[in-house]
Amino acid sequence: MEIKFRNFGVALALGGIAAGLIGFIIFLIITSWIWIPLALIFSPFIVAAYFILRKTPLGEIAHNQYLKAYDFLFYGSEGARRFLWQGFYDFICWLYPQVQWKVMNYGYAPFSDEGKLINNLAGEFEEERFPLQLYHYVATSFKENENLKGKNVLEVGSGRGGGLNYISSSLKPQKCTGVDLSENQVEFCRRAYASNPNIQFFEGDSERLPENPNLKDQQYDLVINVESSHCYGNFRNFVKGVDRLLKTGGVFAFTDFRPSGDVEQLERDLESFNLKIVKKEDITINVLHALKLDETRRVALINGFVHKWLRPVFKKFSGLSGSRINEAMEARETVYMAYILKKTA
Repeated sequence: MEIKFRNFGVALALGGIAAGLIGFIIFLIITSWIWIPLALIFSPFIVAAYFILRKTPLGEIAHNQYLKAYDFLFYGSEGARRFLWQGFYDFICWLYPQVQWKVMNYGYAPFSDEGKLINNLAGEFEEERFPLQLYHYVATSFKENENLKGKNVLEVGSGRGGGLNYISSSLKPQKCTGVDLSENQVEFCRRAYASNPNIQFFEGDSERLPENPNLKDQQYDLVINVESSHCYGNFRNFVKGVDRLLKTGGVFAFTDFRPSGDVEQLERDLESFNLKIVKKEDITINVLHALKLDETRRVALINGFVHKWLRPVFKKFSGLSGSRINEAMEARETVYMAYILKKTA
């Protein structure tokens, strides 16, 4: 089946514009004489820029401004953030449709040598144990419930579907529905989990959940959202939609990372409507421990499937040691929070 790919220009720019420019320059060098005057004209400026950025304090200033612009576009803006993340995930799923990568989060591990939360994990899930343990931990209300029998479950931001498939297969809810903004990821899930009759996936905007024709108000016993909300442009719109879709007395299981100074506002937003926080945990050390235990697998996966020129991006995105997000959690500049909320009215 052909995979559709929207916002191709934006996503390709995010993933490989540098390589494209390099390829274009090589093409000019090989096929045209024009590179000679171009090289003569621009080489002094290139050398000067390199020297200034690498050898003077201006380099650090430029780097800091780049990080500020990046943070604003991907985490601080509204419309731009949604557009960029959608393009990014569409691009990644289009480029790497391999089924070896089904769960997209940093993971969870109790603070022990092996970091096992689930003792009897089925063999098909073992490879992605730590990301699945994060799903297990929040879906069971921090291990309060043994299973989800009889529950109607919705995951918002279902990604490549591995977490929801684990919930459906291992925690035995009556029905599972996944919604994701990326059309490519939804198509991936429909193919990958076609044999599971109790799970379905739809394309949908997390910030416009009540407008989705596949979702009904007060239909769900559990809504789960795992490491997805930092991509949303309007978080309160997302919470408002969750509130409408949950049954009275239903549970909203939520986990994600935030700058440490934003946690109070996050909690105010979570309780903006009829949702009440009944449990919360700072699980930053558990996420860091999971990343440490899972690093060998993540590196092997990246080296085995990702194009060489994209590996640095994927290693940063995967939260490996030395990445910006890993160092920010180590320094407690960023914290990873988990919440269990109930709809009260």
